[in-house]
Amino acid sequence: MKGYTVNNIPLWLRPFIFLYGWLGGIFFYLLNAFFRLFCRIEYIGKEHIVNTPNHIFSIWHENVVLFFIVHRRFYKPNIFLSFPAWFMKPIHVMKKIIRVREIAYGASGHDGRAALSKVVHRLKEGWSTFLTPDGPYGPLKVIKDGVLMMSLESSTPIIPVAFHLSRDFRIPSWDRKRYPVPFCKITVVYGAPVSVTEADFDAVRDVLATHMNDPQEVVAGTNIAPEL
Repeated sequence: MKGYTVNNIPLWLRPFIFLYGWLGGIFFYLLNAFFRLFCRIEYIGKEHIVNTPNHIFSIWHENVVLFFIVHRRFYKPNIFLSFPAWFMKPIHVMKKIIRVREIAYGASGHDGRAALSKVVHRLKEGWSTFLTPDGPYGPLKVIKDGVLMMSLESSTPIIPVAFHLSRDFRIPSWDRKRYPVPFCKITVVYGAPVSVTEADFDAVRDVLATHMNDPQEVVAGTNIAPEL
């Protein structure tokens, strides 16, 4: 199975991958629903989404699970980059379940440029997306150029997203992914949108890095999810 992606799975394996993908995708969807049910979620800075309906969400890779927990469904056109390996099929299916309209399969070393161009094209049409600028392999919390170039080429603002959890645990992966503990409080903080120009390319990198970090102090928010 090593080396197989969603684009080159042998015909005889496709039924098994299909079953694996849907069973796994439904499991992850229900797991996210479990955390939403048994955790209190507050949203801060929703006005930034309302004022920039076409945007690029930017989060650290350690928070990718939290992103899908707190966003139950996407109502507006969204296209998401996804690592194309076959074992990621459940994540691809889960994204379809929550109504991500289109998936661009690609990453560094795996048709990443073609996938990036596809996303930029959709952004120019008014769609939105999200990226983990330190993914898929790190280094941890080091912003690569992808999200900045995507914003620059499409003239789409970036909204940094930070998460604060009253209690959490981490798994022993390269990014030490964060998971909430049931009955904890999850605070989602949407930062002010940032537009990238050639003149402030590196300055925006520093701004994003700051505003994606877990905030130490947050103001009172709301427990009503924004419409994305």
